[in-house]
Amino acid sequence: MRIDSVLRMPLELLKVFLFALPGRLGVFLRRQCCSPFLAAGDRFDMESGVAILGMKNLSLGRNVVIESRCTLLCPNAPLALGENCYLNKNVRLGSNGTAELRIGANVMIGPNVVMDTSRHNDARADIPMREQGMTYAPITIEDDVWIGANVVITSGVNIGHGSIIGAGAVVVRDIPPFSVAVGVPCRVVRKRLDGE
Repeated sequence: MRIDSVLRMPLELLKVFLFALPGRLGVFLRRQCCSPFLAAGDRFDMESGVAILGMKNLSLGRNVVIESRCTLLCPNAPLALGENCYLNKNVRLGSNGTAELRIGANVMIGPNVVMDTSRHNDARADIPMREQGMTYAPITIEDDVWIGANVVITSGVNIGHGSIIGAGAVVVRDIPPFSVAVGVPCRVVRKRLDGE
């Protein structure tokens, strides 16, 4: 075992303890200990069991709530959650390569939602897909969006202001503002504006 690995063990044990500590004390300690390492964020609630990779690229707006077992992966690109954003249990957000993932204010995200700015290349059949590299494209969720449970949002998608994405949808293209969209692949079924 390398000496640098041994020297990092106490810090890793502290991190495991900090992210596993339940209750209001755990939320308070995570806020105090994580804030200095975030790109931005000072008033947020983070429940136990949250995993974060790339804390320096993570921005949390005021009153963000992150429920237990969420995974936030932002090793190379910014991941930003606007104020009053709510992540239900087991949400996975990934901003990879140079593609950022930006979520606006007052966004509600249901349990088991997955968003990732990367996708595997698959154009060639003569070599395995895992050896063909990745493509990256940003994801933007505008303000006041409700994303239902078990939704998958693929790279390069923009979801417009005030939209609702129904449970279980797979979003592969942009959704216009004030839309209600459902299905696999996700499609707009109505508008939320009066008279439409």
